[in-house]
Amino acid sequence: MVIQRIQSVYLLIAVILMAVFAFFPALSFELGGRNFVYGALEAGKVGVTHVDPLMLMLIILIVFLAIVDIFLFKNLQRQMTVCFVDIIIGLSMLVAIAIQAFIIGNRDGVSLTWQWYLILPVLSIIFLMLAHKAMSKDKKMLRDADRLR
Repeated sequence: MVIQRIQSVYLLIAVILMAVFAFFPALSFELGGRNFVYGALEAGKVGVTHVDPLMLMLIILIVFLAIVDIFLFKNLQRQMTVCFVDIIIGLSMLVAIAIQAFIIGNRDGVSLTWQWYLILPVLSIIFLMLAHKAMSKDKKMLRDADRLR
């Protein structure tokens, strides 16, 4: 059994950042004199909330896996695998947002603006990477302790 240390804090910060990101738009754009926003729980016309199912599903999956990962401390290898999968899903979500921005931005007469809230999933992925690094340090520490026995 591995004693949880800093990786639990990193995972919890990643969960909080992704949960907050779900409520804010990633992009805003103007089309035909009307303002629109694109986000997980806020997409469509400004003031009208529509759910973007792909982004919302990815955010829920990232948050769920990170919460599960906190409680997988008894199996370090599985914890590292789940954390790595979570990082991959987070990166794929950022790629999906970039593709959507490219599609929206290529229309005629569209003024696209990236929102500062987009930094939240990037920070979340950074904290997931820090958690994975802390887990690998724990794995190395356990391997060294087993070698001494």
